[in-house]
Amino acid sequence: MPAIRQILLIGHTHHDVGYTNSPRLIDELHRDLVGAVLRLAEEGPTSGPAAFRWTFEVARPVLRFVRDAAPADVERLAELVAQGRISITGGYLNMTQLTSETEFDAAYDALQTLAEAGIRVRTEQHGDVNGIAWGTVEQMRRAGIERLVMALNPDHGRAPLPQPSAFWWEGPSRDRVFTFLSTHYGFGEEWGIVDGDVDLAEGRIGEFVEALEARDDYPFDVAIVHAGNDNRWPTARFLDVVHAWNAAHPSIAMRTATIDEALDVLQGSPAIDGLPVLRGEWSDWWSHGHGSTAREVAVYREARSFAHAGQAMAALAELTAAPALPLSEVMGYRRGPVRLRTPDELRRDLAHVDEQLLLFGEHTWGSWETYSKPFSTFSHSAWNAKAAFAYDAYDRARDLALESWFRLTGAPANEVTGATHIVAVNPTARERSEIVTAEIDGMRRARAVVTVPGFGIAAVPVPPLPTVETGTTVETDRYRVVVDPERGGIRSLVHLPSGRELVDATVEHGLGAIVLEQVDPDDPHPMLTRNPKDFHPDFPGPGFRRVAARGERMPEIARAGAVTELRWRSTPPGLPEAETTLVLAEGSDELLLEVSLVKPERFGPESIFVAFPFAVDDPEFLLETAGAVYAADREQLPDTSRDWYSIQHAIGVHAGGRGILWESRDAPLVQLGGFHTGHWARELAARGGHINSWLMNNLHFTNFQARQEGTRRYRYRFRPVASGLSRELVRLAGVESLAGLQARAVRGASVRAGVAGLEVTPVDRVAAELRPVAGGIRVRLRNLGATPVEASVVFGETRVTRELPGHGRDDVVLDPGASAV
Repeated sequence: MPAIRQILLIGHTHHDVGYTNSPRLIDELHRDLVGAVLRLAEEGPTSGPAAFRWTFEVARPVLRFVRDAAPADVERLAELVAQGRISITGGYLNMTQLTSETEFDAAYDALQTLAEAGIRVRTEQHGDVNGIAWGTVEQMRRAGIERLVMALNPDHGRAPLPQPSAFWWEGPSRDRVFTFLSTHYGFGEEWGIVDGDVDLAEGRIGEFVEALEARDDYPFDVAIVHAGNDNRWPTARFLDVVHAWNAAHPSIAMRTATIDEALDVLQGSPAIDGLPVLRGEWSDWWSHGHGSTAREVAVYREARSFAHAGQAMAALAELTAAPALPLSEVMGYRRGPVRLRTPDELRRDLAHVDEQLLLFGEHTWGSWETYSKPFSTFSHSAWNAKAAFAYDAYDRARDLALESWFRLTGAPANEVTGATHIVAVNPTARERSEIVTAEIDGMRRARAVVTVPGFGIAAVPVPPLPTVETGTTVETDRYRVVVDPERGGIRSLVHLPSGRELVDATVEHGLGAIVLEQVDPDDPHPMLTRNPKDFHPDFPGPGFRRVAARGERMPEIARAGAVTELRWRSTPPGLPEAETTLVLAEGSDELLLEVSLVKPERFGPESIFVAFPFAVDDPEFLLETAGAVYAADREQLPDTSRDWYSIQHAIGVHAGGRGILWESRDAPLVQLGGFHTGHWARELAARGGHINSWLMNNLHFTNFQARQEGTRRYRYRFRPVASGLSRELVRLAGVESLAGLQARAVRGASVRAGVAGLEVTPVDRVAAELRPVAGGIRVRLRNLGATPVEASVVFGETRVTRELPGHGRDDVVLDPGASAV
């Protein structure tokens, strides 16, 4: 490789929403930090190699500064950006793979605020997290971002290439971003740079330069070094390192730079032409942390589903000029709105939900002492603040969905006498026939099959009270099911029209079984004997023991109308009894499975799974990530996580023209083809078409919670697919899982059944999301696949068409008066 001729020092702070202090404080301090940077830029050297230059690692604090600051201060910031002394990057926060495509939309759309202030954003800088969703490549490019810096932390994982390296990351549509895989940002403090420890910094940077020059695969004559760490308040002390280095090393010049300038230098190198092109998901090793707080992650996922459906129903109510409602006299969610939001209030609350969802999806989970001091008030306070983002989003989004449902259906807000119906609203464009659940008089839940047109409403009578018997076998017109309590779940599940057995009989546990995984107490693994940080690829293992929950009681079979429920109880070792329910309906291939689990607080490494051992040999797994579907293993960056995956909602598992389409409403983590905890595999070894939903784990050493606890019902849906299990079908299943049918029981109501007069086609290739915006109703169209498609939006007498490239997106804004923009 060429000799290093130049060192570029990047001053920044790593943005954690919490960790070093409570999120309640840190979020505000980062906004104030912008003003501190402006003062340092004006006070410090303005030119030369040791000029004060700064990079804002994420956009959120700058967005808040631009919103709240005086115009003169915003102009000062814009001028410093124009001069190249400050860079603002385009990532809203350092996000996890929990974040959905619609949440990323809100994050990237917010950058328009910076554009309106005259601030150009060219680069996204992502720190700490070990991965990022493949679909964000397309979203970055739409936002005008063509470069990505990943300063990842390799704890509990591996980087796809040696750090540092550069490559082109190619998205699903073949668009690319120039990607610089940087060193761990924390070296800025570890090497003494942030604090101006010139002796320590000179030695460590010198070692870094020597290591780069010894590599055959590093093609640049430039070294990029970070001067930052977690939530460091900006100072100019790192400039002392520049002066000291240049005095001691005249042949290798060091200067400060922004991340934009640093990437300009790299991209100006002749080596740019020989960089590799990598294609696929950057699957995050850190995503196992999502299982440390199963209940709150489920609340977050419920919140975004309510938000998605609520904004769609609000838009449909406005498009159809829904009449004013009789208002409720109780400020409670069971009856209806006490008052209706104005259009401005609706848009404000939707934006607030967006913000709360993004704050929860950000990568900081708890304090830096959650493991060393799990009982400290600070640890509990930090997690309480983080969890509050999910609950805040949930409360407001659920209320928005409730209000919008009543506005759209025209159902009376106060209960009246008369027959009770289940009324369902479809917030998506495709007709859907599904099993829905509704609460009846606050006393019981009832299930019914409802067929609802796209963007429409349908009502069905409440089914009669169920008849209940006991037994292990159920047969409907579509399925024959056998539950084996000793195996903790379903031993046989035959799809009668095709004759397919869906359960792999070679495993010891049944489908729907709860599996407890614990470390062998005699294992000498260093994560147990030395430091939990040693749960790491450098230390394969430890050894795990897995035991499935067993049951002794005879299962119950409850039949009501077209719906049959098969319920059984089982006891995971050392835990209270759990209940599992399989729901079937006449005439439907859809199956629901629900697990109600009680988990007392317990420390020590362990995991809980719900097992789905599908009988599919030599399978391919198609996984839904934010904005894309990818084939596990085959379409992943090298050395990214194969042991576990964090999905959005849907997975397709198929081989030989047969497959299963599977969805998880509440829990994003899965292990595929078997159990893989601690394998640190470089290739996915799939025993069969098994999907193991990884509900809970506490295999961490910091940040995430050290305990597992929580009572929760976890919901799944799946069905066999005979042929044509495409990426588009998987992505469509995920879209519809996110935006579920919204069903409520209404007594004595006459509802506005039918369609809303809005049609989007083709429904199997295009997803449409509705949202009230200033100026009308936005219909956001997404091409679900790689082939270009012509999408049509019809409303009243208006017809609008848009040509969508593969994985493309476009917006149509409808005037409720039936005109379109």
